[in-house]
This record gives sequence, structure tokens and C-alpha cells, in this order.
Amino acid sequence: MNLRKLVLIAICTGVILIQQTKAQQKYFYPDAGNFDPKVPTPEQFLGYPIGTHYTRHDQIVAYLKQLSQVSDRIHFQVIGKTYEERQQVILTITSPENYSNLDKLRTEHLNQVSPAAAALSNAAPVIVLLGYSVHGNETSSGEAALLTAYYLAASQNEETQKWLKESIIFIDPSLNPDGRDRAANWHNSYKSFPNNSDPLDKEHVEGWPNGRANHYLANLNRDWLSATQIESQNRLNFFHQWYPNVHIDFHEMGGNSTYYFEPSPKRTQSPILPQSSYDFNTTLAKYHADALDKIGSLYFTKEQFDNLSPIYGSTYPDFFGAVGATFEQGSSRGLETQTETGILKFPFTVRNHFHTGLATVRGAVAEKTGLFKLQKEFFQSAQAQGKAHPVKSFVFGDGQDQSLTKQLLALLLKHKIKTYELAGDVTFDGKKYEKGKAYVVPSDQPNFRIVHSIFEETAPLNDSLYYDNTSWSIIHAYGLQYSKVKIAINPGSEVTAVTLNKGGVKGTQSQLAYVLSWSEYDASKALHYLLQNDIVVKAAYKPFTIKTAEGTRSFSYGSLVVPVAAQKINSDSLYRLLSETGQRSGLDFIPVTTGFNADGIDLGSNNIRAIRKPEVAVIFGAGTNSEEAGQVWFLLNQQLNLSPTKLDISNLARAPLSRYNTIIFVS
Repeated sequence: MNLRKLVLIAICTGVILIQQTKAQQKYFYPDAGNFDPKVPTPEQFLGYPIGTHYTRHDQIVAYLKQLSQVSDRIHFQVIGKTYEERQQVILTITSPENYSNLDKLRTEHLNQVSPAAAALSNAAPVIVLLGYSVHGNETSSGEAALLTAYYLAASQNEETQKWLKESIIFIDPSLNPDGRDRAANWHNSYKSFPNNSDPLDKEHVEGWPNGRANHYLANLNRDWLSATQIESQNRLNFFHQWYPNVHIDFHEMGGNSTYYFEPSPKRTQSPILPQSSYDFNTTLAKYHADALDKIGSLYFTKEQFDNLSPIYGSTYPDFFGAVGATFEQGSSRGLETQTETGILKFPFTVRNHFHTGLATVRGAVAEKTGLFKLQKEFFQSAQAQGKAHPVKSFVFGDGQDQSLTKQLLALLLKHKIKTYELAGDVTFDGKKYEKGKAYVVPSDQPNFRIVHSIFEETAPLNDSLYYDNTSWSIIHAYGLQYSKVKIAINPGSEVTAVTLNKGGVKGTQSQLAYVLSWSEYDASKALHYLLQNDIVVKAAYKPFTIKTAEGTRSFSYGSLVVPVAAQKINSDSLYRLLSETGQRSGLDFIPVTTGFNADGIDLGSNNIRAIRKPEVAVIFGAGTNSEEAGQVWFLLNQQLNLSPTKLDISNLARAPLSRYNTIIFVS
């Protein structure tokens, strides 16, 4: 092929790409003005128009990183990694002047938590966080994130310049990267040429467990309060560095629905949040409505979806003075699908999310005086509400279960709840709390409403109709000893970090046995580690009391006994392994010098029986509840460091089940 033909082909290819880019711009953002030519469009970077292919997470990350390299408005940040090693990223978008003062602006903004701090002036930038694809197979929002980032990086119009000056915008392009890739790979694997719009086509019907959940099949949009998953923990850490004024959670719903944005139904509003928080959804709604009206998209509000629990990404921010909102787009579940009203196409779903995202920024900038006032008054009223609450202090902690006590303490600190040491030993409701092993949380603090969500029973709902969860009291889920105290307790020092017990063997080497209390939550972790190392471990089926160097000590049902003589290793090696196990679990093994106990059964009793090493299978696959299967998998992996066999139900008939001594069937 001669040079002339090569040049002609290159020119024609360039013309086609330019035409495609102009067509995309006309569809997604007509009349938007000029764009900076040095900023690549998503189509130029990816090699395909948005809405014609599902963009993988690594491509999303690569494009956003590219934007940060060519635009001084855009700044790229990694906030963590998922279980499958995908990066969780945040894009910070603002004017160069704001970015050069970012730490100062952040400190001034965070000061709003203190009721005594001066209110922000109108010159301060409003903080907006746009969060996409917490449900990985609600995929249009991830593509909308790309368009939104490009628009804010490249747009030259006056309105965008004003936004950059008067706001700091955070884009979290994929709150659930592992789930998103699972969905994207499914849709891309089964797409047809031309598109198949039959809703029953395999492209539109994901196989089990689908891309909604994360690696451990957890619903990340129910994990904001309990924060069990690594994605949630990384996200919370970033959230509490800023406390946005507006926080949007982008979702999808069934394809026969149009578009939903808040306000939500009044019957689903939380009785512990101020009405002003919900009223501001109506204020911002006019901007969302205007944006969709202009592009001819229908929508509905006030009919559906709960807005009362901090477990959700759209409601958790409300408990910190933000205007949180859910956006729901009818889903094409593929490139296009037949609905009651015709063909629903993927680009259409992306466009709606793109326009409501920009409308959110527009509304936040226009209404920032009111947003500043709302957040300032929110923390003031929260502290006043806490001060007036009948329960003045929540005390928690179990001297016999420091593992679980420290887990709850760590969760409180993740939510920035002020927590204190006890000044001394106390007793409430017949429950004993020891200094150094129990903690006190005062109601009188700016984050009282999250304190209430964790320690109080859920407030009565306004209506018997609801969308999802009706209770989320964390303390009851933990089952940990606690007391509601109607007097303010004079606390000790504030706790700012969790100090874990070093663990080990508490005393000298024994030639007889070692004992570990089963009352500790992490005793199961220690047990499994020992069984993995082929150590003989026994469990007590009746309680007993032994004499130790520090006096008598009682051990209840389930306590572990490790006899020295029964092991395949010598006593020195056993001592070292038990010391290591104690350090790994933060627990203390107690050496025993006599089998004749002070009370209860003796160590040679038949009521102390050997424990089998578990060989576990969990039934997975179509027909089982994926979230329950994931919960079991997560618990065994993360708590016990045990990897169960995930046995697909379709293989059950040919599986040699005798190799497992424990088979878990989820619902």
C-alpha cells in the first residue's frame, strides 16, 4: 500500500472519529459551548462512543488519571483497594486557586461540626460528592461519571467556571469496582451485533450471583453503618475528611420505570433528623426537574424508597448535615431492552444520570448559603438533641470479651463518635464495667444522631409501608454488654485509637495443659489456627475453676483446653506456637499445673472432648440467596482465616460429600 493511500485512510478515520465525537456531544450535552481541545473525550480515550460498550473499571480509572494529567482542574487520588485488588479512586474537581488552599478549606469546612465555631462565609466553596455504581450492575452511572468528569475538565463556558470557583466536587466513579466489572464483563460477553432488545436474551439476564454486590456478595448500599467491607471502610475514611454539603448516590431500577429523585415519601423520613434536612431535597429537586425537563425525560418523586436509615449511601450523609439523595434510572440491563413503552437504550440512561449530576452541582452552587446554614444548624441541633436525651451516657464493654468490645470501639471511631475511657470501675443495671475494658459514649455531642442509631432501638416508623430495613441498632447486632445511663458520667481520657491486647501465654511454660476462655469473640480464630497446625484442642461441655498464679479463675462452657502430652510436638514447640497464636488473636492462654480443679469438672473429665478440624463446604449457586452465601464466606474467611469450599449446587449430585464434616446450606 503506497503512502498516498495510507494518508487517505488516516484522514478518513480521523473524520469518522470527529463526526462520532460531535454526535456524542450533541446527544449528551447540546448547547454546552466550547470544550478545551487538549482534554480527550471519553470516546477518544476509550476508542468507542459512550453507551455502545460497558467500560471496565480499569479503563475508568485510566481515563480519570489521564484527565488529571492534562487539566489543572482535575486531581486523582487512590483511597484504597477492593478485595480483588481494584483501586478505589476519588477525582477532586475545582479551580486551581481552591486546590492550592485545599487543606485550609477542608479544615474550615470541618470546623462546622463544632457548634461553637463561626459559620462559613459565602465565599467558601460548597462541597459536592457524586457517588456512582454502589450496586455494580446498575451500570449507567459509571459511564455518566466519565462524561461528568470530562465536562467539568473541558467545558469553557461561564457557568462551569463559576462552579469551579465556588465548589469542590468529588467524583467516586465506582463505589463497587468488583461488582461493576462482574456486570460489565457479563454484558460485554453476551452483546449481539446488532443489539438484541429481547429482555430474555442472556445479555440482559445476569447469572448468579450477578454484579450487584462486592467480592463477598455483600450489598454495599446497606453497609454504611456497620462498615464490615473494606470498600465501605475506605469510603468512610474519605467521607469523614470532608462532610459534603450535597451527596448523591446514583442507582438503577426496573426498566419500565422512568427516573426517580428525591424528595422521598414523608412516611419514610427519620424521626430523629430535622425536617429542614428533608426540605432541602425539595429545594434541590427543582434543579433536577429542570435538567430532565430540558432533555424531555420523564421522572417521579415522593412515591418510593426509604430515607430514614444511615445504612444507605443516600441517607448516611444526612446524619452529618448533608443533603443526601438517591437518583434511580430505569435500567436497560444491556445495550438496549424492550420495555412497556418501547426500546430503552443504554445511552439514554447514561444521559439522564449525567444531566442530574450536573444539575446537582448547579443547585449546590446556587443554594450554598442555605446549605452552609443547614449543616451548621444540623450539628448545633444534634448536640442540643443529645443534651436533652433522657439517656445521658451509653456504657459498653465486656471484660470477658475484649475482642468484640474492641471491634465496636473501632466502629465508633470510624464514625467519628466521641468515646472515652471509664475513669474507674462502675456498675449499672447489675452489670460490671471495668476501667480499661469498657467505654462511655456521651449523648451530648455533635454526632449524637449516629450515636442514637448505634445504641438506641430504632425509633417508631410513621407508617407500616416501607421499602427495606426497619431496624439497624448496632449494639443489639453485636450482642455486647451495655447500659443506658440517665446521668452524665465523668469520663476518663478520650479514645482516639484502638489498642489491641498483645496476647500470648500468661505465665510460665506448662507440662500439663493450657486453657483459653471461649467468651472471647476471637477465641474461634485462635482455635482454627491451632487446628490448622494439627494441635489437639478440647472443648469443655461443663464449667470449671482452676488455680492460677494470680488466683482462682472460672471458665465457662466451650472453654478450650490444650493438653501437652497429647500433641505430636514437644512442650517447647507447643509453648512457642501457643504464644504465637495468642499474639495473632490478641488473647491469653493460661498455663495449668494440675488437672485437679478448684471447682467443677477436672481437666481429664469426659466432659472435655476433642474438637475436629472443620472441613467446610458452603452451598453456592443459582437457587441460593447470594447475600447469605456471601455472609458465611466472609465470616469464615475474615474471622477464622478459613477458606470453605464454595460448592455449586449444580455439582452437588457428583460431589464427594464425605470429604466435608460441615456443610452449610443457606436459604
